[in-house]
Amino acid sequence: MAASDLSPATLSPEQTSTLFDILTHHETYREIEGFKQPGAIHAYGPPFQDNRSSTDSPVLQALLAKFVLQLPGLRDVSPSFWKTQVADLIDELCEAELSESYDKGVLGIRKTLATAVSALIEYPARGSLGAFPEKQERKRREYDTKNSDDVLQAWQDCLQEIVYGNLIEELFSKAAVTDDLEQHAGIVRGMHEFVVVNLASFMHYTLVLSPEGPALLRMIGSVHGLLPYSVIRQTLKVGNVATMISGVMRIMLAKVSVSAVTNWMGLSSGADEGMNLLQQIISQVLGWEKRELKSRATKIEKAKDGPPKAVLKELNDWIATRSRAEHEEARRQSKEQGHSIVTIILALSSQPTELSEKQHAQALEYLTLTLGVRDRQEIIRVLCSRNPDHLTVAIRDGVDAYTPMIRDVHQAVNLSDTVWDFERFLTDMLKISKPQGKKGEEKPPAVEDFVDLLHRHQSSSHKFIHQVCKNSKPLVEMWKAYVNTAAAQFRADAKAPTSSSLIPDSASPPRQLSEAFSHLSSEDQKAVSSEISAYTTYLRDLHAASATRIGSIIRREYSAPFGPGAYLARWQQLMDTTAVTPATPKGEVRFGSSKSVRDEARTDVDGETAGDGKEVKAMDEAEDSTPKMPDVTKTIELLGDRFREILGGS
Repeated sequence: MAASDLSPATLSPEQTSTLFDILTHHETYREIEGFKQPGAIHAYGPPFQDNRSSTDSPVLQALLAKFVLQLPGLRDVSPSFWKTQVADLIDELCEAELSESYDKGVLGIRKTLATAVSALIEYPARGSLGAFPEKQERKRREYDTKNSDDVLQAWQDCLQEIVYGNLIEELFSKAAVTDDLEQHAGIVRGMHEFVVVNLASFMHYTLVLSPEGPALLRMIGSVHGLLPYSVIRQTLKVGNVATMISGVMRIMLAKVSVSAVTNWMGLSSGADEGMNLLQQIISQVLGWEKRELKSRATKIEKAKDGPPKAVLKELNDWIATRSRAEHEEARRQSKEQGHSIVTIILALSSQPTELSEKQHAQALEYLTLTLGVRDRQEIIRVLCSRNPDHLTVAIRDGVDAYTPMIRDVHQAVNLSDTVWDFERFLTDMLKISKPQGKKGEEKPPAVEDFVDLLHRHQSSSHKFIHQVCKNSKPLVEMWKAYVNTAAAQFRADAKAPTSSSLIPDSASPPRQLSEAFSHLSSEDQKAVSSEISAYTTYLRDLHAASATRIGSIIRREYSAPFGPGAYLARWQQLMDTTAVTPATPKGEVRFGSSKSVRDEARTDVDGETAGDGKEVKAMDEAEDSTPKMPDVTKTIELLGDRFREILGGS
């Protein structure tokens, strides 16, 4: 129904749903972005502070309270786990002021992960805050997993049965009987195929198409090569649970140094105890990258035709000695004046700004490399070199809370085999994530390759679930209760289970948004209605395009540039709209969608281009085939703050 068919002060149910969609998408990302500011965690609320009645992050706080804090095991951690260890780690990472994509001229791993998380969690946020509507008639039928329409229908029917039916009980009961997927009901097999295709799509997009895919693969591969799988597997075979847990903890967390011993004996206090194995892996992987980046920066410093030494020193000083406010001011001037960040940094100093085109490009690369080096140094400092060591204490607290569950799992499942299954899966994933074929004719992996990967290894997870459900009734009852409680958060016909969420129980965001719209001026209502109408069309096109892609993948056509999932388009939109410094001394601000930004992002730490350009071409094709999100600036401007108030935000 078009907006013009209604009174300006009235929104149809579809328009209200669209408005809610727009504002949850914007609010979720705003909250995630806000965590780069120091002190953000201190305005969060439970579990980090108990005495707050409002929060600066209502969506994230609600999701944490309703789903994460209710998790078996995690709900039993000590209060200091959240209030001290986790809170301090988050705060210190914020205070470290890790680099911005704007300054580096590329979308880094942090931006890629932040946008990915935002695009994913906005869906449960929308479902739990706005309720999942119940269909009056729910009928099961036969579902063909080779038919995309059946797979999509099975997913929709499965959601209804989980939230409003008895499918949860059925799933647990059947899993206790068999680990064979074919023995489950058709609705479950169809839902399983939907999950496999979408998970494969996410993996393909993250590891192959996204600009930071090569960096993520390299990092995963490095960690995979350093983990002592064989030692861990042998330790997991120990029959006594206490001895087994102690052994694994010693392998991963023990610090063997003179300082560790003297601190423990009381002969010293606060001395650096060195790193445990987990921290050594983090430090070593980031250290390798740091050395490569530093090596490339050194080549620029030594280049005879490179930027003057004084210019490079000024860039170093800007990174190391200028305040956060000065960094933000430089970005503001760069965007407003249409000058690169390098030009602005030099203009704010006593250094001349006249650089040749080549020198400017080298100076910008030097800034990118130096920021990358500093980022890795800061992450290592916070996670690996901090005293007291919050990371190690947090892990120990978590293991203590999960010890009863670990004991039950150890008795129910062969954990050594589980680790072996995981190792084989990771090895296989790293192998297929690389271009395949003869040299010079390599092709990047397709979504179908990741679907095959998950199909090859799905029996491992089925076996694990079956063994737990068959051999440990306490675990089954515990997790069944949790899943039922989580599902109840989405019900529209009952009050949600109690939690520490700061969103008022009386809050009904869609209804209150409709009321807020009715209080706008006639002119503002027309502007918002127009944007809602365009966004409604966008959502329809988005889901239609996703349905087309899932059909192509299930039919194994190898023609879809990327996989299904409307969240992928939302994720890409967040990355595409990320501002990046101009590449030339004077020029337009670039964005994540710019070809030059994507090309630079696929440059490996050693300076070599990752891939042969086909991944960038595939991403361009994906861009062309994806509906473009319309401008909703006016809607956010007029109703964004009111939406936050409705959610209980400060």
